[in-house]
Amino acid sequence: MATVEAPIHPKIKEALVAGTENSTTLVMRSVRNTERVYKNSAAKEVQKIEAEKPGDFMAFRHIVKGENYRKSFQETGDTESSVWSCGQSMGLIDSIPTCKELIDSIIAEAEDVLRNQIPAMLTPKALDGRSSL
Repeated sequence: MATVEAPIHPKIKEALVAGTENSTTLVMRSVRNTERVYKNSAAKEVQKIEAEKPGDFMAFRHIVKGENYRKSFQETGDTESSVWSCGQSMGLIDSIPTCKELIDSIIAEAEDVLRNQIPAMLTPKALDGRSSL
């Protein structure tokens, strides 16, 4: 979602970068369709309605409908006007790279682990095959 090429409004991508693992919340628990979403005014309104009318999907349907989500992501970039899925992993997003830059950084990190971190964890016995980590 947070790459240059992703067909999502730049303001949504910026919200992902600015967010932390605490920038999410749960909605629709009362209808047993729990969803982790970006913590915003729309999500808080759904939670308020659920507290007042537990299990009454029709009471908050107008807030969670997909059209709101689509408008935010494709047209307006308004992070507050819709309920949109978002995991706690958003706390790990710190930039909006191109897909190539993202893949290159994943490869570089993997190479670093293989070259520098794993060998440092091995003991001499592990290296000659008599023992493991």
